[in-house]
Amino acid sequence: MTTKADFEPKEWNDLMFFACIGLSYKYSTRDIHALGDMVGFLREMLSAHTFLTSAMNKYGNIELLREVINDLVSACKSRQDLISDDFNTFKNLEPIVEQANQILAEKATSEEARAMRAFTYELAFEIANAAGDGFFGTGTKISQSEAEFLSELKSHLLDV
Repeated sequence: MTTKADFEPKEWNDLMFFACIGLSYKYSTRDIHALGDMVGFLREMLSAHTFLTSAMNKYGNIELLREVINDLVSACKSRQDLISDDFNTFKNLEPIVEQANQILAEKATSEEARAMRAFTYELAFEIANAAGDGFFGTGTKISQSEAEFLSELKSHLLDV
């Protein structure tokens, strides 16, 4: 059973960034200085918190995922900088996913790696689906650009 202690600090940080990729993507597309975007962002953060609670029930039997989820919850509470607001980071997901997959292949079991990839996609989907564009986030739930991002992320996650 793989635990956080099995990873070097940089490897763990890379895995945490990977887990937050959907949140980072959404954050990079929001102008949180605009009231409507701020409301949408808050809805997305609440959705992330709700998802992490349910994910603990779903993935809590896997030590690696339990530690990832606990660290994400702690990071959210401490406002730790795990997300990126640089939209250019998300123009090519391949290096990010490839790095995470390499770390997982070296350190985790195949079951843990599959669970980590599923968790990452599910979190990205929940964030994308939490609030729509437009007035106070009431517009279309998943925009065209979010759908493209999710599709690309899914294709890289399944291409293992």
